[in-house]
Amino acid sequence: MLPAESAWGVNIMGGSLDDIDRLATLHFIALVDSLMIEAGHPTEGLLQGTDLDAEELQAGLRLIAPSQEYAILRNALAMTGNAHLGLELGNRCRLAAYGIFGFTLLSSCDLRSALRLLFDYPLPLGTGFELSLKEEHGVATLTVSDTFDVEDQLRGLAIEFCLTALQSLIADLLYQPLPMLNINIGFPELADAQTYKRYFECPVSFDSSRPHCLSFDARWLDQPLPCAHSVSHAQMKKHCSQLKSQLESPRDILANVKSAICTQFDSVPTLNSIALNMACSSKTLQRHLRAAGTSFHELLGEIRYQRAQELLLQQVPIARIAEQLGFSEAAAFRRAFQRWSGCTPSQYRSQVRH
Repeated sequence: MLPAESAWGVNIMGGSLDDIDRLATLHFIALVDSLMIEAGHPTEGLLQGTDLDAEELQAGLRLIAPSQEYAILRNALAMTGNAHLGLELGNRCRLAAYGIFGFTLLSSCDLRSALRLLFDYPLPLGTGFELSLKEEHGVATLTVSDTFDVEDQLRGLAIEFCLTALQSLIADLLYQPLPMLNINIGFPELADAQTYKRYFECPVSFDSSRPHCLSFDARWLDQPLPCAHSVSHAQMKKHCSQLKSQLESPRDILANVKSAICTQFDSVPTLNSIALNMACSSKTLQRHLRAAGTSFHELLGEIRYQRAQELLLQQVPIARIAEQLGFSEAAAFRRAFQRWSGCTPSQYRSQVRH
């Protein structure tokens, strides 16, 4: 759910084209769902007000808009009545739940490198935060800055989750709890000493003049990780880069879809094959394309038309163009080209030549 990108940081938590600029995966929502099920609340109730279904939660790498994430969290708060739901969710956050990305973090050489990777790839924490690391007088401080516009109750949940999740993830990396020196939550209204003692074994302050942060001995940053493995780390990091490109913006998503279509002309690109290439379901891909003001059919036609123009200028035979663009026959290509341009392929080639 929550964190974004700065020099040493990332945006995580957040319908419309604006929403698609900060897409999130369903990993965090699956965590929320498991807690709701334990408490006897059905998945359908959690997903109310979104166009998601229970099956999608099992699929791992799915992309959703921040507005959907917010709706789910509001549902969770209403269903549980737990004002500190974020603490319990963060406490349950585990690297293993994030597949390849989790193991990429685990294989980092030391804690400093793992945190840097976490800041670059905000998957475990989600969309709407900036994380930063500061070292001073032997103390390392991880700061969480929220950048999203939501009501205080939801913001409080997000901040509690982020700080507790960071503690949980670092413990997974080290194979032992990281001794914290201090936690500060800049929301005095969240002050509940007894509740926080159950999650943090260190002093917790609620100073609104200070950022949300957690502090620890800086020497831990250079602590080698038990599962460090340079070769595996390099290989898995490539997959992280692919995922990040899908999470960044609608322009990137459209570019990725267009690129995937171009590489599949030989085998006739379909919505399902492109969705598989994008690591999401066809339903999810359709939703994001709608949010960007287009559809798979429109993108496919646009790319076919552009490629057809190029091939016609290169004097490629019409029958071969039809084959390369995935048409069943030349006649089908001629009809499509006339629909796109208002003239036949032969007429277009003749007009351009003159």
